[in-house]
Amino acid sequence: MKIHLNSRQGLYQVETYGRESITCSTKHSIFQVPTDDFKSFAGGDWNTHVSKDDMDLFLSVINPEKYKLQVQQENEIITLAARMNMITETVKASSTQSVVEEDGPTKEDYEKWYNEKNDELNKLRNHMRKIAHEVYSQKIDFSFVQVTKGIKFIIQQNHYDDNSYRFCWDPYGFVSNSHSDISSIFYFDDYGTVSGGWIKIFEDNVILYYKSGDYGVYDDAIAIKCAKKLFPGKNIHSYAGRAWDEELDKMFFELPF
Repeated sequence: MKIHLNSRQGLYQVETYGRESITCSTKHSIFQVPTDDFKSFAGGDWNTHVSKDDMDLFLSVINPEKYKLQVQQENEIITLAARMNMITETVKASSTQSVVEEDGPTKEDYEKWYNEKNDELNKLRNHMRKIAHEVYSQKIDFSFVQVTKGIKFIIQQNHYDDNSYRFCWDPYGFVSNSHSDISSIFYFDDYGTVSGGWIKIFEDNVILYYKSGDYGVYDDAIAIKCAKKLFPGKNIHSYAGRAWDEELDKMFFELPF
């Protein structure tokens, strides 16, 4: 399984682990960290081959308290779901006992309509993701794009080359402005999302900043290198982990008064 650490950027393969330490590896090195250095499991499709039981076992060994909390939350969800089923069955039972107008829609009719519309919406979203992937797979000139309000971007790493990264974003708004949705556009390729942040573009200045709640803080050096490929000739500035503030506003956005 692959994990993120508190002490360094990127993602790392777990080789072995115990109550005191975790042995991690990359393509070029192997090292140990204390168990409290564990930050999170890698998102995206990095751990799709790892079973939930294996993840639960890992968490129960290196962080028993966090594992207990997770189990408690899962039990609460199961209990809530059971209660909802009981309520639904009660409503169905009372509905069969009551007199329903001959031409009036039933609860089942509403559920059917909802499911049909939900299926249509999911198909439309998947179609939009495929269109977006086809569009962004082409070599697009972004030299005239201006982004003053800020949108999100992600950094992806090649599954077969630890040193190969790329910058991905959705300036045309095919999906919602969330890091996971943007990631879903590019999952067709041999890359997985490792981090993310936000981007603004003022004339010839490309400013990268902040972080992703889903994937963590990006690496300045990697993001700048990737952005230079996408925005040749522009000035790339990066402030990983820093939220946009008044100082940055004054640096890059001249007020008209």
